[in-house]
Order: sequence, then structure tokens, then C-alpha cells
Amino acid sequence: MRDLQKNANECLAEVDRLKIPRAKAITFAANCRAKTRLGVCKKTGDRYVIEIATSLLDERAPLKEGLKNTLVHEILHTCRGCMKHTGRWKQYADRMNAAYGYAIQRTASREEGLVPEPLAPKPRYRIVCQSCGAVYERYKMSAFVMHPERYRCGQCKKPFPAVNNH
Repeated sequence: MRDLQKNANECLAEVDRLKIPRAKAITFAANCRAKTRLGVCKKTGDRYVIEIATSLLDERAPLKEGLKNTLVHEILHTCRGCMKHTGRWKQYADRMNAAYGYAIQRTASREEGLVPEPLAPKPRYRIVCQSCGAVYERYKMSAFVMHPERYRCGQCKKPFPAVNNH
């Protein structure tokens, strides 16, 4: 298991070397419950908590493309006016990418291989559109899983049929 704080400190130093004005009060925590996101930045008052999915701390996950890329992405959210992925946040991400060879983007998809297959969470629910075959996977019970008939397919726009839960 990789050391989260050690890697976070290295990323903070890289941000500081480029004189990107980040928050000083940042705490880092591992999140073992995260299923679909790799990281999140939460603000409370003038303090920030950055949570990183434990799957990125595994030695089998790529260090720079996975853990460090995600750490820097979330650290940039602590900069003033950077909670969204536009404007100043995008400029800072571009600077980090150019200086250190990161590939910081707005989002990362599961297909990028940042989380090795054995560590990737498996969806518990699968809804398939009967009209076009589009597949929707969910990790948690939700209204969509319970009552798909209340929703339309995002691809073909046709309604989903009711599910018999008996």
C-alpha cells in the first residue's frame, strides 16, 4: 500500500514550485467506500479535505497516472475560484500537465485503466434498454433500479419497461 501523505506532500511541493496559490489547510484521507470516483475535494470553512480512493493506493495501480494525477487534480480545487473544472482551474491543470507530464483532466473514465481490474468495483445492478440495448450499471440501489419504468433511455429516449420485483 502506498503512503498517501508522502505522495500528497510530493504533489503539494510540485504545485508550490509553479507558484500556484493553493490553500494551506488541506487534510488527506483514504476513502475505502468510493466506487465510481477516484478523488473528491470537500471544503468546510477555510479547510479542505481531499479523499482518495484506496484502490489508487494499491501498488498495482499506476502511480503517476493514477494516484498523483488525482492528488494534483484535487489540490487544484483548493485554489481560489477553482471548485469547478473551468477557468482558473483549467489553466492551473494545463500548467501542471506541461511542467510535470501529468494528464489532468476534468474526469477520468474506468476504461483508462487507472484502477487495475482486480481492484475495480463490480456493479451490483444492470439495466438494459429493451429497445436499443444500451446498458446502465449501478453500484447502489436507487430509484432507477427499483422503478426503471419512470425513466427513459439516454440513447434512444424510449421508456424502460416496468420490472416485476415479485
